Amino acid sequence: MVRYTAGAVLGEARRIMSELSGGEFSGEIRFTPGDPKGDVAVPCFPLAKAMRRSPAQIAGEFAGRASFECDLFSRAEGVGGYLNFFLDPAAFNAGVVSDFARMGPDYGASDMGGGRNVVVDYSSPNIAKPFSVGHLRSTNIGSSICSILRFAGYNVIGDNHLGDWGTQFGKLIYAYKRWGDRAVVESDPIRELLKLYVRFHDEAGVAGDEHPEEGNPLEEEARRYFKMLEDGDPEILSLWRWIKDVSLNDFRKVYDVLGVSFEEMLGESFYNDKMDEIKAMAEKLGIVETDPDGTKLIRLDRFGISTPLLLQKKDGASLYATRDLACILYRQRTWDPCKIVYVVGEEQQLYFSQLFKAAELMGFRPGLEYVPFGLMTLPSEGKFSTRKGRVIFLEDVLRESVERASAMVEGRELDDESKRRIAREVGIGAVKYNDLSQNRRKTVSFDWDRMLSMDGNSSPYLQYSYSRARAILRKAGVPSAASWDSSVPSEPEEAALLAMLSRFPMVVESAADQFCPHVIANWLFELAQGFTSFYTRVKVLSSEEPFRTNRLILADFYSSVVRRGLSLLGVGVLEEM
Repeated sequence: MVRYTAGAVLGEARRIMSELSGGEFSGEIRFTPGDPKGDVAVPCFPLAKAMRRSPAQIAGEFAGRASFECDLFSRAEGVGGYLNFFLDPAAFNAGVVSDFARMGPDYGASDMGGGRNVVVDYSSPNIAKPFSVGHLRSTNIGSSICSILRFAGYNVIGDNHLGDWGTQFGKLIYAYKRWGDRAVVESDPIRELLKLYVRFHDEAGVAGDEHPEEGNPLEEEARRYFKMLEDGDPEILSLWRWIKDVSLNDFRKVYDVLGVSFEEMLGESFYNDKMDEIKAMAEKLGIVETDPDGTKLIRLDRFGISTPLLLQKKDGASLYATRDLACILYRQRTWDPCKIVYVVGEEQQLYFSQLFKAAELMGFRPGLEYVPFGLMTLPSEGKFSTRKGRVIFLEDVLRESVERASAMVEGRELDDESKRRIAREVGIGAVKYNDLSQNRRKTVSFDWDRMLSMDGNSSPYLQYSYSRARAILRKAGVPSAASWDSSVPSEPEEAALLAMLSRFPMVVESAADQFCPHVIANWLFELAQGFTSFYTRVKVLSSEEPFRTNRLILADFYSSVVRRGLSLLGVGVLEEM
């Protein structure tokens, strides 16, 4: 693992502060490399009351008493109420480069996970419905979280928990049998199945104006067909399998374009024969109640959750919760994960609080993490709805993004294959980065101009910055990082870039801990700005030795970290752009 990092600097400063104050120091410590007042700033204000001295007095006293057991710091100074530590620049810079020389493309990896298993439940589109832009967030965020957790030392099992069971199939099967045509559906499966699904809701909505919810004849028919499916009716089961197969074929095309893969793709139907055990366990534990109409449920009022968790409908049909509890038990027995992470929209907050509490009552072991995300919208569309047919197909958006990116390379002296490759990496990367560079809890809107801009926080800007570093190295060659000369003084921009690079391991661990890819994305943008400052203000190719070799090593270090950082977001890089 890396030793000379921003995290190591902060850890050493905290150790010294604990030693000086005579107890565990838990106050704020800031890494401020390049600041003339100090590279690490520690406010002494929290100690004033206990030590009965002013923060300035404490800082001055600690500066005189501080001793250093490592080569990170050269001195400490008290300034006002702050104790400021100064890095030994030559030793620290050489140490950071030494870590890179030792780890290469694995720079930033950690053993945070200790090889423990983690299941990440993500993507999970519904069979027979289009893979819309609305599904992108779970797929994109989940895939990135998997990559980040692996890099942080976890053994990750990504599971695409397909929505291939439930009453919606009763609706679709009813609609197909009444209005469908197999030849028409097979000509364009997902779009034609969507039309049938939308027509069902249109028809049911008209009927619903005339009948109460329980008596809606179409809804009753849908429930009857789903019960037939659960009971294994041969005709209904065969129709369901056909619908599932044509849907999966379409989904795989989108996953291939996004570069997303899974260790498992176990849909809800996989747990159909495992639900009786769940119901029996819940009954034995005495946590299930049966309503007069026959509905089985778990009441959670005593835990502050007023809505009960339904386990079985009055007609005996299962629900999401029954299958999800069976899924947790299966994952516990199969992988014994320390965590199961659910990457699901924030509108499911109540459901997951119910599910997690029920799992706790049943004694399931894994830690359960709900990782919610906000909506994704297009400026003219608002929220996406399959029932109303207002769906933006993700494959159409990806195609549009690639076409727009193609315009960026028109007129360039490149062969057609190179232009297509650049357009694809830039276009797909722009869609993914636009999502991942924003806090997952926020609503994300598409803004084509911002997404594909060569300036600002966008993937084209980062990809171009990477290709510029690689162009330097193609001209000069890539020196071994082991040839770094620590006796050569660094310009402020060089020192600042190295200090920024030293933060990468800490950034990865923070993103893994919070399940937040945007932490990496926004840091990469800050890093790219630092490289731009370095590149524009410091001579590289035309500098004399040994400055030239050190600066080339720095360009190689930068490009390696950007490549790795973008790969954790599922975004590719280009040697030429």
